[in-house]
Amino acid sequence: MNGIFPADLAVYLLFTPIVNYLFFAHRWTGFLPWYYLSVFCLARIVGGGLGVHDSNGLPANIIQSVGITPLILAIDGLAHEARCYRHPSHNRTLGWSVVIGTSGLMIAALALSISGSLNIFEGTPKSDSLTEWKAGTVLILVTWVLQIIWSLFSLISSQGEKDAPGYHGGTALLQGALVALAFVGIRVIYGVIAVFTQKRDLSPVYGTTAVRVVLMFLPEVLATMTIIAVGLRTRHIRHVK
Repeated sequence: MNGIFPADLAVYLLFTPIVNYLFFAHRWTGFLPWYYLSVFCLARIVGGGLGVHDSNGLPANIIQSVGITPLILAIDGLAHEARCYRHPSHNRTLGWSVVIGTSGLMIAALALSISGSLNIFEGTPKSDSLTEWKAGTVLILVTWVLQIIWSLFSLISSQGEKDAPGYHGGTALLQGALVALAFVGIRVIYGVIAVFTQKRDLSPVYGTTAVRVVLMFLPEVLATMTIIAVGLRTRHIRHVK
């Protein structure tokens, strides 16, 4: 059995109630990161459950291979929440434009990755299957890079009001987003290398346990723990006056 599946199931079952609590604590100003993190945890629980039942099953392995997108959207949401508190009078149109643009890129990346990888894993690849899969992973990489730029931009002095009640909490959220992006970067870059090289020992499905633990499981868990930690640290941010 692929040991990552039971680990995913156990870890994300543990994380889910904490994430649900953070959704309640941060409420609507910060619903985006906790909503998407809930989706990510659910995807990992479903994938883990399917994998425990059948570790060679296609659904479980597809979910494990391309399921990073909700985590990136959660980090995007964390940056959005941070901007709301750091700079209450900021241009909300710009902020929501970034959220919508990031979501659009992730939807396109997910569709391309699933479409391309599904045919390959089923053993019935079409002429453009690998191209679609590569395009999907590149879109994820591009979105990750843009998210780093956006988070760093949001940290500059002109993007904050130091006398805003939630300024320090918002700064903590942004810093957490950047740390989480560092961990996600390991997973994203690995995904690009695995897809473009098509080496079996690097495959998210057929690769060695060490590769999947170090380059898939651990970066995702550490990114999730970072988001949860900063969420718990700022759980009272909406009450700051």
